[in-house]
Amino acid sequence: MRILVMGAGAMGSVVGGFMATAGHEVTLVGRDPHMAAIARFGLRITGIWGEHHVRELVARTDTQGLVAGAFDLILITVKAYNTAEAARAIAPLAAPDALVCSYQNGLGNAEAIAAEVGWERTIGVRAIYGVVVRQPGWVEVTVIANPTAVGAYHEATPVTRVQEIAAGMNAAGLPTVYTDRIRTVLWGKVAYNCALNPLSALLDVPYGALLDTEHTREILHDIVFELYATGHAMGVDLEPDSPEAYVHLLFEKLIPPTAAHYASMRADFQHRRRTEIDAMNGAIVRYAHEHGVACPVNTLLTRLVHAREHALGVRVPE
Repeated sequence: MRILVMGAGAMGSVVGGFMATAGHEVTLVGRDPHMAAIARFGLRITGIWGEHHVRELVARTDTQGLVAGAFDLILITVKAYNTAEAARAIAPLAAPDALVCSYQNGLGNAEAIAAEVGWERTIGVRAIYGVVVRQPGWVEVTVIANPTAVGAYHEATPVTRVQEIAAGMNAAGLPTVYTDRIRTVLWGKVAYNCALNPLSALLDVPYGALLDTEHTREILHDIVFELYATGHAMGVDLEPDSPEAYVHLLFEKLIPPTAAHYASMRADFQHRRRTEIDAMNGAIVRYAHEHGVACPVNTLLTRLVHAREHALGVRVPE
């Protein structure tokens, strides 16, 4: 396949690098100095999936000059707040039968992509593995919780193509499976992120500490119940199917293995970067409002995160 990775930071570089080692033609679009280092020295990948030095990559900082219709698969790996802009930039570059994949966190990304290329050409990913950029040109895979799940949103999307993409990623060394329930698995990850990310970041504590007091346990409970009420109002097939079951899963199974882990949003605060709160709790708030669901706790957390961004001098559009 001819693959374009739009927004090749840590995770995008890993995906592109592994697909290149499997013989696919891969172009990365990202930022300097990371792209400059890859263009000059190749991409170094280390960590739990072995050590690799990938030279078969084209690394760029923009899409200017790329041939229209040149790519069979486009992976969008930008932050959620840049998705609409990225989708507009790549739309002319997709071949007539190309698929465009939201390889991202949060809700609303697929909608932004579909607005540009259509739902029948939009697919999604639920990725639960960690990657960090150690230095320009060097990324490290640190942890994986489950194989990446790839699936389509629309019945008109060719299922065989999506299955082939999942199989190709898996064969390249990226643990990946096909799912026919991409919306369900994405909402499962969003529930986890909505519950843990803002509280860990705002309170400056690891996930495990959120179970230490009744105050935070009650907040976690309310976040999940509002999310489930919103999802059910939208007709989303949530798993498990009740908020009580998810809270039990969160407290007993999901938090304990990651008790020492801090939210990525905490690092955003530390580095004075914009967060992805609007693709997590903020998205739940928007959907809840559209469907007449009360959502006070997620609303408050979204406002607190934006207030913290403002206090840190982070510019966030109103």
